[in-house]
Amino acid sequence: MNQKNNEIDLRKVVRIVLEHWWWFVVGVGAFVCLGTAYYLRKAPKWTTDAAIMLRQKEGSENPMASLMTLGLSGNTAAEDEVVVLSSRGLMYQAIDALNLWDDNSKRGGLRWETEFRNPALQIDYIALNEDAQMSSFTVRVKRTSSGYKIKTKMGFFHRSTTRVSELGEPVETAVGTIAVHANRPLSPDTTYRVAHARKEKVVAGYRSKIKVAQHKKESNIITLTTASPAPERDKALLLQMIEQYNLNAVVDKNMIATNTAAFIEERLAIISAELSDAENAVADYKEQNKIADLNTQAQLFLQASNTEQRAMAEVETQLSLVDYIDEFLRDETKRNSLIPSNIGVSDASLAGALSEYNALQLQRMRILRTATDDNPVIEQMNAQLATMRQNMIATIGSVRESLKIRQRSLQAQDTKFNRQIENAPEQQREYIRVMRQQQIKERLYVYLYQKREENALMLAATSMPAKILDVPQRDVRSKNPKLPKLLMLCVLLGLLLPALLLYLLVLLNDKIDDAKEFERKINAPMLGQLVQNSRNAHIAIHEGESTVSAELFRLIRANLRFVLPKQTQSPVILVTSCINGDGKSYVSSNTALSLAMLGKKVVLVGLDIRKPMLATYFNLSTKGHLTDYLAEPSVALDDIIVPSGEHANLDLIPCGTIPPNPSELLQTDRVDELFAELRKRYDYIIVDTAPVALVSDTYLLDRIADMTIFVCRYKYTPGEMIDYINQVVEQGRMHNVACVLNGVKGLRAGYGYGSKD
Repeated sequence: MNQKNNEIDLRKVVRIVLEHWWWFVVGVGAFVCLGTAYYLRKAPKWTTDAAIMLRQKEGSENPMASLMTLGLSGNTAAEDEVVVLSSRGLMYQAIDALNLWDDNSKRGGLRWETEFRNPALQIDYIALNEDAQMSSFTVRVKRTSSGYKIKTKMGFFHRSTTRVSELGEPVETAVGTIAVHANRPLSPDTTYRVAHARKEKVVAGYRSKIKVAQHKKESNIITLTTASPAPERDKALLLQMIEQYNLNAVVDKNMIATNTAAFIEERLAIISAELSDAENAVADYKEQNKIADLNTQAQLFLQASNTEQRAMAEVETQLSLVDYIDEFLRDETKRNSLIPSNIGVSDASLAGALSEYNALQLQRMRILRTATDDNPVIEQMNAQLATMRQNMIATIGSVRESLKIRQRSLQAQDTKFNRQIENAPEQQREYIRVMRQQQIKERLYVYLYQKREENALMLAATSMPAKILDVPQRDVRSKNPKLPKLLMLCVLLGLLLPALLLYLLVLLNDKIDDAKEFERKINAPMLGQLVQNSRNAHIAIHEGESTVSAELFRLIRANLRFVLPKQTQSPVILVTSCINGDGKSYVSSNTALSLAMLGKKVVLVGLDIRKPMLATYFNLSTKGHLTDYLAEPSVALDDIIVPSGEHANLDLIPCGTIPPNPSELLQTDRVDELFAELRKRYDYIIVDTAPVALVSDTYLLDRIADMTIFVCRYKYTPGEMIDYINQVVEQGRMHNVACVLNGVKGLRAGYGYGSKD
């Protein structure tokens, strides 16, 4: 059963499509025209992409290793760099480096072609008005025979056209005062355009077009992809973004080394001066005392104290570094600055704290490029940095105390050594003291000089954090739109839109629109189908005519013999419908005529006493007929029977005046007497009755009827009326029911007739 229903539905779909075939032709033609116009007008877009690989820091562990052991995945470092590459600050730097604030193009046929390397126009915005400063606008320049025409457009209302003989001079426009300069001779009759927008909008526009993403979730490779009609510009922009990213990263990494270099240079300047003074003191002492060289005892004393002196120098250096860092941390003006951390601090905990502090400070600086101080993330980082500074100050106190303890120990050993020196002669003792001061300063100087060289080597050896794997390049296969695909899409849309409209039409249509489906659903015999009467005449059958309508009524006449009960003499046939306008009067009139043409005596009774139409159709008087007979016993039957005027064997009993009590009249004995007498006089009694879904009059006549014909109209009667008729049949409210489908168009009547009436 389901398979049968599916086949019927498919047939219905095919029928509807064939019925509206021209919708699809128009739809395909319209969309193909629109697609062709779009292709000719829209500049093709090309995809440009690049790939970079983030270098890991030397000595750092692979962050993925620990994650994989825990069953986790992802690369948070690479994810952070994706955010950096997508940031407004980086995009602003790249656009500014390439000067892409204005979009230059020229008219090429129906398209605008982007000019990037050598734009024809350059515009100086001398004094833009307030609206232009906050909005986007375009400037168009066209060379004419008499000079140049400058058009400005901002929105729909702000427009202006200015004609000048030469470019370069300030002109007043709708956007303010501007000066247009030509970078090269302009081609005649070619329009050049410059689109200007606020920098924030330009940055947002480019950011929305460029997609930055990891190649894989756990990968260090990042891809940058964009698509536009200007692939050369896109290649330059992606390359500039990578260069700016590398430059910013190098600057961030070198900030600590730069601060350290400044500190070392400052300390070297001080130590150099002190070392110079110590050396001068040694030289002066030798000269004053005429000493050519140290004697053996002085040399032994100095060699014996060499180890202690180096240790003393190291402790003093560490104390100096710790004091400098403590002073730096307590200075409120430097609370957002980086601390020199690679200057040789020996304490591991303090060095680690300095490294963590600088890493957090760098992260804060990076976020501040695209955020404000009141950002919640910045506020949280500020609190973290403040806590870390307090912890480091406490750590510095502990480190300083341990260094002083060691310094006192070394000083005790130095005091012991000094006692030995006191036993030496006075001149020798003073000389050793001067030499000791000179050697201490010399060791400090060598130590700081070595750190300066190490720091300079680190600055010089800094590598770029991002290695370019694939330079920005246009994908030659990415041209969009492609004409064949565009036309295929247009054809698909041209077919889809009419199909959608037809679907909505069928979905919203609740009328009977399929004769086959009607026959399948109705639970009553079908007498036949009637085509739409193209002549729009009430009488469709005439003696000797062979039109489609006449033949179909003859077919209904033939089918009546099979539906009427056998041995029925002078049958009474009720012709009704569910609603007004189904054509029951048309069917009853022409069925009666077809029976009369067989030589049978037929009477057509108008019992639709609420809305009588038979008298009008046959051009008869509407007064003094059936309703008077039913209401007045004095009225005789012969007084209400009139010839039809269409055929000698057909008589009519028109309804007459509309009574105030139609239901009561139909329940009187006069109705039974009327039809008993008509059965004696006529071979067939055809009764035109009221619609059953609106009033109950027809149900009251079932007692005198031998058969009931329900008339439904193609694409007029609601489909729910089929269920209503089926309920009438199932409940036995009317017996011996048959159906006629009226108004079927042309060949869809299904009987092989294609000519019109």
